[in-house]
Amino acid sequence: MTRTRTHLLVVSAGLVLAAVGCGTGPAPAAEGAAQVRQARWPEPDRYSFRLLSESGERGDLGEYRITVVNGKVVKAIGLDEPARRTVEDNPQNVPTLGGLLTKVQEARAGHADVARAVFAADAHPTEVHIDWQKNAIDDEADYYITEYRELP
Repeated sequence: MTRTRTHLLVVSAGLVLAAVGCGTGPAPAAEGAAQVRQARWPEPDRYSFRLLSESGERGDLGEYRITVVNGKVVKAIGLDEPARRTVEDNPQNVPTLGGLLTKVQEARAGHADVARAVFAADAHPTEVHIDWQKNAIDDEADYYITEYRELP
């Protein structure tokens, strides 16, 4: 192989790798689409969900079964010890899905390093991630929503 062909091969391989590498992070369009969906998700009058709240040092850590009526938590069951303590000692810290989406909006407005939500096909949130400062310890919040259902 000649030196020119070798050089062209290396440059071509580098361009392919650069193009592949460009697609590894979240695309701005995808993040924008998530924001549009969030605005379109109307919080139902009555719904229930299971929530896993982890990461950071906060008062709502743990796993919960939550029922919401008219934007307020009417029933919360702590499924592990941290959640049981929250339900008993600080029930106001048990979030609604609308409250979690408000936290994302506040984090965006406050220029948090991470403030995003992931949505299901029906547009309800399935994950919420907030990290105020990338290099700070214990300021992140991760929420995972499962078993979501609207109630009659």
